[in-house]
Amino acid sequence: MLYRVKQFTQGVTAKVLEEDHAFIERHLNTQESALFYELRISEQRHSLNVAYGCQSNSPQNIMLIRGALLHDIGKIGSNLTLLNKSFVVMAIKLNLKESLLPSFVKKALYFKYHHPLLGYEMLKSIELEEDILRLVRDHHLPNEDHWEPMTILQHFDELN
Repeated sequence: MLYRVKQFTQGVTAKVLEEDHAFIERHLNTQESALFYELRISEQRHSLNVAYGCQSNSPQNIMLIRGALLHDIGKIGSNLTLLNKSFVVMAIKLNLKESLLPSFVKKALYFKYHHPLLGYEMLKSIELEEDILRLVRDHHLPNEDHWEPMTILQHFDELN
């Protein structure tokens, strides 16, 4: 529960600073950064935190850092606001039947569970390298082959 309060507070106070914009410019091309900036500020901050964590662990792995910046891109157009995320967490924790949920919670649940594949499809159209696409598509799946970049991304995604 304390984790969720921390997460909510971080989302409410999220900012993207000038040095963050420079970091984004260094790692993403124009098309990729345009997509990145379509995310809510709280999602941008989260992705930046994940990318900074990945960079601290593996500073030479530019593919990993780029994948971390783009891993939640499938949330573009979602209704996963901070408040709606709270409703989603409650619905999951209380194991509520989907048929009982209001439509906005159903939509938020859809994006929570499907944003990796939505992001993969979105990014596939701009011809990203396959390893980045894999990070985006599979970042919520078990890392059964113990692929190191996925292990690092998942670690910092969970922390942030």
